[in-house]
Amino acid sequence: MLNEVIEYLNIQSKAKIIDATLNGGGHTEKLLQKFQDIKVLGIEWDPEIFKEAISNFQFPISNSRVIIVNDSYVDLRSIVEKYDFQPDGIIFDLGLSSWHYEKSGRGFSFMKDEPLDMRFNSEESTKTAADIINTAPGEEIEEILRMYGEEAFSKNIAKNIVKARKIKLIIKTTELVKIINISVPGWYKRQKINPATKTFQALRIAVNGELENVEKGVLVAIDVLKSGGRLVVISFQGLEDKIVREIFKQKAKTGVVSWVVKGTIKPEWEEVKNNPRARSAKMKIIEKI
Repeated sequence: MLNEVIEYLNIQSKAKIIDATLNGGGHTEKLLQKFQDIKVLGIEWDPEIFKEAISNFQFPISNSRVIIVNDSYVDLRSIVEKYDFQPDGIIFDLGLSSWHYEKSGRGFSFMKDEPLDMRFNSEESTKTAADIINTAPGEEIEEILRMYGEEAFSKNIAKNIVKARKIKLIIKTTELVKIINISVPGWYKRQKINPATKTFQALRIAVNGELENVEKGVLVAIDVLKSGGRLVVISFQGLEDKIVREIFKQKAKTGVVSWVVKGTIKPEWEEVKNNPRARSAKMKIIEKI
């Protein structure tokens, strides 16, 4: 939703923009190309994506128009203070990147045979998905799958995980997929969405504290944003979107922000056709009063 981001940020001359989820740097590069006198500060938590983004970046990192930092957006306040960078606009493009699925080797995809890691930043986090699967009580696993994955068969899956790990520790994605497949009914496996989708989502969220981080990050973003500045948040799953919606509603009610567009903006058909992963994207925009 690159075009929508550019449109709704309403960028003015000499603006300072924060790309709170840099990833490969697509948003940042496009903004620097389109607006010749703005400055962008990009934040990327995953150290491997950070290194790759720097090596592939089209703009010199030493350029005075761009700052790239390896940190989490939950630390937005200290980053803004450190670089004296009070923003006129902030972008959050939440969720997993293609890199995580295709290149990371950390078990984000149930389509690959990889270790059950799922950490975004192994330098700061110690708990992996395998740790949860092999050590957490069955009731806790069930709650994680139900709360973070909205998995209807969380009880069966958790019960079979506990049973399987007594025989052999569950280390690989393919081992977990087999357990999920024997835990759900046939009709569930014939649905459009793979039966492992919700379990993998739930574990990833639990490992990385994603929902807590989204709440912290969005609240801090509103605080550090200049008056008249805009915050654009793109989410890809309902739990994140709900958190963003509730924060925006509350802040609008108390007169801290106003809605730029009341409701959700979704990608155009052309983008979905070219990038099927974009189909679940939901964008919300507010302006600080």
